[in-house]
Amino acid sequence: MEWIRISNNKLKIMLTAEDARRYALSCEKADYADLLTREAFRDILSDMRDKTGFDATEDKLYIQMYPSKEGGCELFVTKMGLLLAESDCEEDAIPPPEKQEPKAQKRAPFPRKRSVAFLFDELSHLISLCQRLRVQSYIGESEVWKDEHGQWWLILTEIGNPLTSKEDYRFIREYARMFSAEEARLLLPEHGKLLCPKNAVSIFSRL
Repeated sequence: MEWIRISNNKLKIMLTAEDARRYALSCEKADYADLLTREAFRDILSDMRDKTGFDATEDKLYIQMYPSKEGGCELFVTKMGLLLAESDCEEDAIPPPEKQEPKAQKRAPFPRKRSVAFLFDELSHLISLCQRLRVQSYIGESEVWKDEHGQWWLILTEIGNPLTSKEDYRFIREYARMFSAEEARLLLPEHGKLLCPKNAVSIFSRL
């Protein structure tokens, strides 16, 4: 069993076929609501806590599981409580205004591109959100992916502060779960398909 610590709240676990048998976990037939599957997850995460210090026992989790070519499987474990807490910190962290410089010395700040990813269970939710973003005159970059579980992803990128720190865009969380765009881009090229590489908000709002 191997692992990669993607971030403070995200862990990738790679199980061989032998590992999966040891935990009585069938990656092809596993049911997230099944007690045996949930027990296997608990055992795996308990072992991971001892090896990596990644403690998921006190947090709400989002687990994605994908079969691997060698007969094992890959687990992506996200601690949702920590993810949302970090996002809330970003929202509250409003920097103090900069001191006014003399006009001759003032320089325009270099704009930063910031991205955020959203996961949808239903295509209709994605379309509804794109329609609302279009009404809000969203003009940033946008792309749509679909993963192996049939779930839809929207990655939004704009110049300046992240979308989730703006009061106008808080309604996005009514439609989808929020994830780090960096983590989504690690996951999706391997376990998903890019359906719309640009102008996704405009295109999907017309479906």
